[in-house]
Amino acid sequence: MKKLISLLALLTLMVAPAGASVFYFQPNPVDLSDLDHYHYYSWGINWQPGGEEVTSVSLTFRNIQDWIVEPDDILYINLLDTPPGRGVHAYYDYREIGNAWENAGPLIGSWSDPLGYPHAPVDLTFTFDEQQLAYFNTFAADGYFGFGFDSDCHYFNDGVELRVETAVPEPLTLGLFSLGLVGLGLIKRKKH
Repeated sequence: MKKLISLLALLTLMVAPAGASVFYFQPNPVDLSDLDHYHYYSWGINWQPGGEEVTSVSLTFRNIQDWIVEPDDILYINLLDTPPGRGVHAYYDYREIGNAWENAGPLIGSWSDPLGYPHAPVDLTFTFDEQQLAYFNTFAADGYFGFGFDSDCHYFNDGVELRVETAVPEPLTLGLFSLGLVGLGLIKRKKH
């Protein structure tokens, strides 16, 4: 019995951790045309987790800043299940104020530059919470999802990047876990 327990302990130590992958996506143009005030944008992405579980998602804007601070200057970002087209598309914003994607998908976040030009730009990251991650997993399951951006001012930036981290349990891990349960069952049976 002690040999069985020692063997199970040794196998448990040799178990490989769950595999993890990180995927990066950038739109074209990478800066979304500097998010012009007179447009709102969609970014359609083809990608499927392929049986992997998405564990973390973040959307980052590098060196973003508002060209001038004014009332109602807000950048809105929505997750879209079915964007109107693959890649980046710009649409004329007749409303100019408010979120053009308001009813098209869950809001990932909004931002207003409190300082604007000539102050230094900032890196802005939206990290998905549990509910947003659940939406992402649902939307990406069919291999097509995206984002809607509505910039109610001109937001200069050096690029947008989507980072998706996934994990998949190793078959060896599942097998050894099962073996451990069988071993515990045998120990329990032997005691009785």
